[in-house]
Amino acid sequence: MKWVGILIGGIAMILAGILMGQRLRKRAELLNRIRLLLVRMERELTVRHLPTAQLFRELAEDPDFFSLTFLKEASQRFDGRESPAEVWKQAVSGQKDLSECPGAVELLCAAGGIIGTSDWESQTASLVLLQEKTEEMIRIAEAKAQAEGKLYRGLGLLAAALLAVLAA
Repeated sequence: MKWVGILIGGIAMILAGILMGQRLRKRAELLNRIRLLLVRMERELTVRHLPTAQLFRELAEDPDFFSLTFLKEASQRFDGRESPAEVWKQAVSGQKDLSECPGAVELLCAAGGIIGTSDWESQTASLVLLQEKTEEMIRIAEAKAQAEGKLYRGLGLLAAALLAVLAA
């Protein structure tokens, strides 16, 4: 019976290390999704000169961004009476998944503050600058996921081995 406990404990420690590594990769994936959103917003403003309400609607309906549920909320809430930035900020603040990624909420609030505030050229230039900041954050998150992911997996294995040695 003792060996079953050791086996279960060891597997749990290994899985914990693997899950912590996956969590870091999910942060990098979320930042990549945000970068794609910024690129799409910039493109829609540059090429099509979409009005804010239509931009919100199209982004919310895009399957690439279904995981960013705040877009649907923002598109439903925006009726022209409130500023787009305020609607966007409230929608972003309500999404719980973003709290796991440091900087994601600030990036998205900054993007929402850009939309509908000035002429198309100024908006697109600001979105390009925000894209560059996001790309730097992605590089950092991917490097961290790679380095710390290995560390967490190694620690999980080490903890499992230590449990086996101490219990034996």
